[in-house]
Amino acid sequence: MTDDLMNQATEGMNAFEKVMHGVPGYHGYKEKELRRETDKTVRDMVARQLMDQRSRLSAIQADLVADGQLSLLDNLERADRKLVLLADRVRTASYGYAPLFDDLRVKEAELDALGRYDEALFGDVSRVSAIIDNLTTLAGRPEADWAEGIRALTTALDTMNTDFGHRGEVIIGASSASAASSTEIVTS
Repeated sequence: MTDDLMNQATEGMNAFEKVMHGVPGYHGYKEKELRRETDKTVRDMVARQLMDQRSRLSAIQADLVADGQLSLLDNLERADRKLVLLADRVRTASYGYAPLFDDLRVKEAELDALGRYDEALFGDVSRVSAIIDNLTTLAGRPEADWAEGIRALTTALDTMNTDFGHRGEVIIGASSASAASSTEIVTS
């Protein structure tokens, strides 16, 4: 997905940018900027998808109220707050990873790691969506079933939030692995 977005951004360059693309040093600079824009676009898409899931949670909350299952609302509201916090965190994170983008040289291993990481966010949203799908089937079921489903949602959101917090470490790990392989080549 991030490769598709990068290709679209590259194809969308104006005539001046295409001419400048051949100037030494400009390609790396432009590549860096396109990666930053792609990173922001992917995170905006993930945040929107998370907020779409929030709309579904609101409908579930309304159903619980209508069914008189008010004791479940507190736990579902906690899950809702975690979902909103995560969506805001993903949406407002700095464009890219600052140490990566401060350097004018484009480091392919780090950029690739960032792209893979951002793509994995879509899989995480799909898991959250599947759990909410399950919650929508619980109408009229015992509170224990609801509690288990809400607990699964909260756990998935906590995991996704924790994983997003380790985003920078993923990139640093790619940089370390790249440096280690360069050292091996030099010492061999």
